[in-house]
Amino acid sequence: MDDEEKIARGVARGIARHEAARADAQGRQLLGCLLMIAIFGVGFILLIRYGG
Repeated sequence: MDDEEKIARGVARGIARHEAARADAQGRQLLGCLLMIAIFGVGFILLIRYGG
C-alpha cells in the first residue's frame, strides 16, 4: 500500500465522520424543533381552554 492510498483512505474516513456528525446534529435539531412546537401547542390549547 502506498502513501496515496493511505491518504485517500484517511480523507474518506474523515469525510464519513464529518457526515455522520452533521446528520446527528440535524437529528437533534429536528427533535428540538418538534419539542418546541409541542410545548407551544400545549400552551396554546391551555390558553384557549382556561384563559380569559
